[in-house]
Amino acid sequence: MRVALTTVVAVLAVLAEPVLGEMRPLTEFTVTTSLNSVNEATRARIVDGDFALGSTSVAIFNDNSDNQILTGADNPWVQIDFGEGKQATIGDVDVYGNLENQLTPFSCMMAMLVSQASGLDYVAYQAARGNNAEVLAVCGRGMTAGVVTDNPNTGVIVGVSDSPCTNAGCLTLAGNGDPVEDDTTACTGQSGAKRLILPTDVGYHDGAGGPPPGEGKFTVNCGNKAGRYLYVQLVGLQRQLWVGEIKAVYEAAPAAPAPETPTPAPEPETSAPAPAASCTAGTQYVSNNVCVACPSESTSEGTDATFCTCSVNRYAKKSGNTWTCEPCKTGQTKAATAIPSTDGSGGETASACSAATSCEANQYLTEDADSGKNYCEACPEGSTSSDGSSRTCTCGGTQYFDDDECKACPSTSTCPSPPCSALTE
Repeated sequence: MRVALTTVVAVLAVLAEPVLGEMRPLTEFTVTTSLNSVNEATRARIVDGDFALGSTSVAIFNDNSDNQILTGADNPWVQIDFGEGKQATIGDVDVYGNLENQLTPFSCMMAMLVSQASGLDYVAYQAARGNNAEVLAVCGRGMTAGVVTDNPNTGVIVGVSDSPCTNAGCLTLAGNGDPVEDDTTACTGQSGAKRLILPTDVGYHDGAGGPPPGEGKFTVNCGNKAGRYLYVQLVGLQRQLWVGEIKAVYEAAPAAPAPETPTPAPEPETSAPAPAASCTAGTQYVSNNVCVACPSESTSEGTDATFCTCSVNRYAKKSGNTWTCEPCKTGQTKAATAIPSTDGSGGETASACSAATSCEANQYLTEDADSGKNYCEACPEGSTSSDGSSRTCTCGGTQYFDDDECKACPSTSTCPSPPCSALTE
């Protein structure tokens, strides 16, 4: 019973796959390329339905002259657009290489040949164009012709996407030339790779097993990927992209409509807030429509004030939800500070006060241990300071300083010239 159920599920899964039919030309669709100088009439040859040996092919790199073939192009691409509002479900894709004047078609060259950036010179490229042995060497892995698998400047990617190709290419590539891990557009070859480098990935024989297919094409299965665009992109620098024709097994249909965004439920009606209380200007402020007394040494402005302000030379200190206006130390200054509310955030410390720079007579500058800022301290009784920036006070001529106060010298003793610091018998 379990086996029978598994069989039914498998059959249903197969039936759910769309039946795409036969390989068809893409003559009714628009072609764009990475090289802007390829005009519309030339681009149309890529989907004109003519893929016989000797038919016109399109060169998509700097230009088609011999002196520019060597330069090539970076990540060149060709793209088929199935039309606005449409999606195509893609099965097999046939890509024909350069079909012009070839003794043996060599569509594998566009995918397998390492670019000029990797050191394969123009002579080897030209020789491969008309030399059957060279074609076999390039298309057969394990033979000569400079083809490698661990180079970021070789390989081809065929993919299906809803986003058009740009100047940067048709997809995002990692540093080694492979698509980034989260890419969902690239079709995979027979080895499961997304960047197709092995001849067997595109339907060719391996090694010395035989020449490439006589039709001059390679084939990639896109596994019924769906999207508006079908693209073919060579990977890396200085690549030479020749395209004779692109065909596909496909079904084009209107794109599935985007899911409708549900209409948000209307916000529940709320009653308008009660009018703010009318408070006593200068001594109260409004908090949650209630009049609250301003802290001592602060005032408010108007009957609808929402905060009180500590007077100058005071800082707004918060303890729990209680605010107070604390005085700066003597000689320190500070602008008035707004108190947001009893439940507001913030709060200041004594360091918000600016340091004193000058003191009044009979005061001296000293440093506050908590804030590290200067303030003015009164001189001990009987002592004086020399000026407003003084940091010491001086006792009288018959006094000496001891234990933070000026003390009189005993009648039987004298003191040296002020300031006195010790008693001399």
